[in-house]
Amino acid sequence: MIRLILLIVALNALAAPVFAVDVKPAAAPECVNVFFDRGPAGYWMGRTYSLMLQNLLGHFPQFQQIVSPIELYEKGDIEKCRATFYLGSYYDTQIPAAFLEDYARAKKPVAWFGYGIWKAPAEELFGYRFKGFTKLDSAVRDAAGYPSYYKYIDYKGETFYKFGDWSKTDPKTFLAPFEQVELEEVSPDLSQVLATARHSRSNRAIPYALRAKNRFYVADIPFSFLHEADRYLITADLLFDILGVQAKHEKRAFLRIEDVHALSPLADLFEVDALLKREGVPSNISIIPTFFDPLKTYNRPLNEEYITMDRKPEFLSALHELKANGSSFIWHGVTHQYGVIPNPHNGATGDDFEFWDAVKNKGVAEDGARWVLDRLDDGLYTILKSGLPAPTVWLTPHYQASALDYMIFARVFPWNVGRVIYFNFYAKGLGAAPNLALTSIDPAARAQRLEYFSKVDVTLDPSAPWNGQFFPFEIYGDVYGQRLIPENLGNSQPYISEHVVRTRSPKEIVADAKRNLVIRDAWASLFYHPYLLQTFKNGGRGTYPGDSQELGFILREIKKLGYKFLSADEFSKNQPRLLRPEPIYRDQQP
Repeated sequence: MIRLILLIVALNALAAPVFAVDVKPAAAPECVNVFFDRGPAGYWMGRTYSLMLQNLLGHFPQFQQIVSPIELYEKGDIEKCRATFYLGSYYDTQIPAAFLEDYARAKKPVAWFGYGIWKAPAEELFGYRFKGFTKLDSAVRDAAGYPSYYKYIDYKGETFYKFGDWSKTDPKTFLAPFEQVELEEVSPDLSQVLATARHSRSNRAIPYALRAKNRFYVADIPFSFLHEADRYLITADLLFDILGVQAKHEKRAFLRIEDVHALSPLADLFEVDALLKREGVPSNISIIPTFFDPLKTYNRPLNEEYITMDRKPEFLSALHELKANGSSFIWHGVTHQYGVIPNPHNGATGDDFEFWDAVKNKGVAEDGARWVLDRLDDGLYTILKSGLPAPTVWLTPHYQASALDYMIFARVFPWNVGRVIYFNFYAKGLGAAPNLALTSIDPAARAQRLEYFSKVDVTLDPSAPWNGQFFPFEIYGDVYGQRLIPENLGNSQPYISEHVVRTRSPKEIVADAKRNLVIRDAWASLFYHPYLLQTFKNGGRGTYPGDSQELGFILREIKKLGYKFLSADEFSKNQPRLLRPEPIYRDQQP
């Protein structure tokens, strides 16, 4: 912290705020009900699924979310709000009679997911009756040799599909969200089949999503085993119909150049930049201000174990040149590693987690408001000392941090980018926030941030594991309060390794971008590592060093689909400062 104080005056001259903090919800918002199954003690999935639906609803900041266990439903709740969602995830939930009566008479839109539909007059309302549940058939295999199930979901002329693969820890166990409610048609003219589920062996089709006027039904809970082509994306699109709103914008695309630090090979970085200029694609570079390699993973000079980017003249010169030519910088952690230990790989920048103990699967030992804010101050000090502006977009290393950390990132940065890990949590102390923006090295502003976040108390449900989520469109406030630029296409992954559990090809990336064309407001957002321009022998995708053909193929194909690539700086500058109202939770909190 000493070096921080020494340059306060000089750095403040470089640190004019780069974004306004007039983040306000819309006045007098309409409400949206989110009901979930509380279930018995220790049942955590209902709450988890409601959080994930809330996050998707963050794309619609005009609505106030009212979240409650279905067990607390009160007569008339449906008609009080613009729309109502019920996530039926626990088979034996005692659904209140008042809800069933209101559902049958509802005039407002109501969407029911999963279990319990047999307790409603489904035959009368939808023209379908409950038949049972689909199963995994281990005896009858599909063409790939996997157990068969209703895997494929056809929607708007595209085919989405459910995950299915053998467990890595127990090869005899097949993992898949194979169960859904099976409905039998009685009077199919009463409703519209929005999506159909198709069997992976017999090709038999059954309804997956139905609409009967203001009522919607989805035959499972679409928040498990998420992946880039999952049926979850269909639910994201159905939100527009359930809420009765229009798409906001054209198809957007976003490319991040990932994990750039002081020891990154500049030839690869400049070759990527040259390609982007040829293709007319904005350059968004994820920079790590400080390189640290305490366990000597890299082949490097001994004096470069710990090096801030301002101490590497050729690297700093390259960043300034890229910035002058239009590149945007995304702040990707401070060191993108933790301490002097493997976490969990090799302790080196870009490889390990920074805000999460990946060995113990919990927050780091020092985690807390002071530790996080001190770390961010150190990173900002380096960025400003390097003569660069404070980035307006933050990227959490490996997408993982504690719930408190995410709440801090949400309030000190105007935008976050990427996927997020979610916990079943309760938070106290998140009152009206003053200006908490992290744009300068200012002791008064830092003291204000520390005072605010030190009062935040976060409690986790000890029975619930964390769960990851990605988004097809921008989010104006997830459950942590983060405004998120999505990342929904992943990245090119040529090899399985200790870092990578699943390969991913350029053709798969493009195929998912095409599939997403039927999802309103969908982005085609991905990231790419510059080292992939190297040869296969050296861990890349190229046929020769500096080969950018693969990335060029991805960019051209995505542009052909009609997506428009965006600059992080321009997006952040031009977006309205919308943030969804703080959700109202009706269940008792600890």
